Amino acid sequence: MKQVSANIAHDLKTPLNRLQMILDTASEKNLSGQKIAAELAEAHAESLQINETFDALLRIAQIEAGARRARFTDVDLGEVLQTIAEIYADVAEDDGKSLSLAQPQETTDRIHGDRELLTQMFANLVENALRHCPSGTTIKLSAARQGERVVAGVADNGPGIPAEEREKVFQRLYRLDHSRSTSGSGLGLSLVRAIADLHGASITLGDGQPGLAVAVSFPLAMD
Repeated sequence: MKQVSANIAHDLKTPLNRLQMILDTASEKNLSGQKIAAELAEAHAESLQINETFDALLRIAQIEAGARRARFTDVDLGEVLQTIAEIYADVAEDDGKSLSLAQPQETTDRIHGDRELLTQMFANLVENALRHCPSGTTIKLSAARQGERVVAGVADNGPGIPAEEREKVFQRLYRLDHSRSTSGSGLGLSLVRAIADLHGASITLGDGQPGLAVAVSFPLAMD
């Protein structure tokens, strides 16, 4: 708990300082009779972002502590990806992009895990692609058995991530330069890594030539 508290205090220090500066500006303008609607709107948006960051940090801490293992059951990754495809296909289309699922010829072998967290993981990966890729991008989901593991993929033909940045993006609050103009807490991929680690899965970010190819490799569920 001490470590979690220290992490949260550190990661929220900058946005809280930013919120204080906005409110100080609003207070000064109010005293001089100036309008402060813009500052109040900015403060509201900043407070929402702080709450989102706080919730994500707590969720990551809970996952890293292994508290969710009690909810593990046998899960078909193909079904999880089907759910994600159904939820986000229209969202992608409305944004000028396309999302499709490469259905395996037969049901993929099951893994042992928390269905809710796995859904969150792939939702985060898809939302990341939707947020950072331009109109016209195609996003493809897949799942297939490879030896004694099941590998799920989320690939797009967007701008991708430079090789030297691919490990850094899993750090809490780390954001690429071209991502700073978009909304987000910088915790989406940190949550993805925490969920992967909880499930004993490995995650790699590769070059989609063009775009980003994310592969998450899970051990098969034991009979």
